[in-house]
Amino acid sequence: MAGIQIHDFEVKRPAGRCLEIAHEFEALLERTPGENEIQAFLEQNPIILSQQLPHCHHVVPKPRLGSEYVPDFMLPEMNSGGTQWYLVELEPCFGSLVTTKGVFTERVRGAIQQIRDWRSWLSQNLDYASKPVPQHGLGLSEIQNRPAAWIVAGRRSQITDRFNQLRQQVWENDLIEIKTYDRLLEWWKQRAEMWNDWDQNGPISYIGENQD
Repeated sequence: MAGIQIHDFEVKRPAGRCLEIAHEFEALLERTPGENEIQAFLEQNPIILSQQLPHCHHVVPKPRLGSEYVPDFMLPEMNSGGTQWYLVELEPCFGSLVTTKGVFTERVRGAIQQIRDWRSWLSQNLDYASKPVPQHGLGLSEIQNRPAAWIVAGRRSQITDRFNQLRQQVWENDLIEIKTYDRLLEWWKQRAEMWNDWDQNGPISYIGENQD
């Protein structure tokens, strides 16, 4: 299995285009796209994901964990304390999140199980996963057997009190954060506005710079 050379996935800031990307992402979500279309857009514009974290400068799409597990994305948050990895599972942005019986819909339950399966694989293959590629490892430096995880699903209009109760339970029990696409969009809008102001009024930056 091919390993991950993290430098191949460096995110370069598209100077002068951040607000444009934010508008394109918003327009995409308004068309209620399928999961594959959202995946493709985020692969083309990885800065949307990298800017969700303070010190994430790489976005790895579709990494393989063993022969059967493929997260949608993995994000390394690198700071002076080391590297914390995030697993990301995308679900559609339309449809209900909770059934009439007050439980998560099948797609949300499936996403939670996916993350459990990925973590189980990592716990059983931690040495291989964390070794550098030249040492015949997967290249996920400092990966833990229970990395942080996000499920991105639905829109804010679909949120109910019951959903928030269930979401809190999943966070407390599994350390899985379930967030809507609106949350991704709104945070990226804030960052895009900041970068737009930087480009127009701040010191001249070079494409690829990513300061926080």
